[in-house]
Amino acid sequence: MKKQILTYFLVSISVFSCKKDIAEFEHTNPFEKVVLVENQTFDLDTISVKEIIGEKGTKIYFNREDFDIKDSDKVTLELKEYYSRLELISDNLNTITDKNELLESNGVVSIKFKIGDKEIKLKNGKKLKLKFAQEFRIGDRIFNGVLDSINQITWIQNSETKVLQTVLDSVATRRFGGVMTFREKLVSIDSVDYYNRQLEQIQGDLIEDIEKIGYYPLVLVDDYDWINVDKILDVDSRITFELNLNKSDLEKISVFFIYNDMNSFISEYRKYYDLKFIDIPIKNESSMIIVGEKEKELFADKRILNEQTTGKININLKKIDSTELKELLIK
Repeated sequence: MKKQILTYFLVSISVFSCKKDIAEFEHTNPFEKVVLVENQTFDLDTISVKEIIGEKGTKIYFNREDFDIKDSDKVTLELKEYYSRLELISDNLNTITDKNELLESNGVVSIKFKIGDKEIKLKNGKKLKLKFAQEFRIGDRIFNGVLDSINQITWIQNSETKVLQTVLDSVATRRFGGVMTFREKLVSIDSVDYYNRQLEQIQGDLIEDIEKIGYYPLVLVDDYDWINVDKILDVDSRITFELNLNKSDLEKISVFFIYNDMNSFISEYRKYYDLKFIDIPIKNESSMIIVGEKEKELFADKRILNEQTTGKININLKKIDSTELKELLIK
C-alpha cells in the first residue's frame, strides 16, 4: 500500500512539473506583423440560406437548418483566409502533418459560426459546404488543424471529406449524339484527381468554362474550425543537426524552415538548451531563419540548408530591427 502511495505521489509530481514547464514556455512569433490577416465578420441575422464570399474569394454556403438553433437566434460568421506563405507565417500556421509530412498549402480558412459569443456547431450528420478561392491541384487533400499547448498547429488529413465534382456524363453524352454533357457527382476527395485528369483530356472551347467549375469543387466538411487544402510533398531528404549559438542569454529562440517558391514552412520555438533538430525535411531550395529575443531586442541569422547540413552548426546571431527581419524572410 505504501509503495502504491509513493508511486502515485511521484507521478503526480512529474505531471505537475510538466504542466508548469509548458505554462512557463510562452513563445512569440517574430513575424507576427509581417502581414495582417483580418478577421472578417458577416451578420447573418435570422437568414435561412446564404452564400457568403470572403474578401479573398472563399465561398461558404450557410443553411440555417443544418444547425441546432432557434428560429429567432441571430447568427454571425467569423472568417479568416490565408492564401500566401507570408499570411501563413504571420499567424504561425505550420505546413506539417501529425506524421511529420511536409505540406504545400493551397489555402487555409478558419470558420466560426456564433450566436453572441457562443460558437455553434452543425447537427449530427450535417456538412458545411464551401469552395476555396484557388483551383484544386493534383494531389490536393483536406486537412483539419489541431493546436497544441503552445498554439502550434498540426494538420491531420480528413479522409472522410466529400466533394461535389463536375464530371463528364458519358451516358447522357451518348444519348445526345456525342454532345458533351456534364453533371455534378458527390465523390470522395481521393477521386478528385481522376475526374480532373478526365476534364484535362477533353478538347475544345466548349469545355473552357466547365473546367473552371471542375477545378473549384464544392467541399463538404463537418469540422471547419481550421481547414487546409494541401498536398503532401515528396521531400528530397531529411536532416538532423544541432545549433550552437554565439549568444547563450536569449529569452526566446524561434527557428523557421522556409521552402522557396512554395506555400510551405515549419516553425520551432525552443529554449537555449534544446536546439537539436531531428528529421527536418529538405525540398528544393530550403533555408533556416534563427531569431533570438532578449529584452525586446532581436538577433537573427539565415542559413541555406541541404543534405550536407548535419552535426553542430555555429550560428552567429546579429542584432536586427523589424524591417531587416522582414527582408530576411522575403528575399
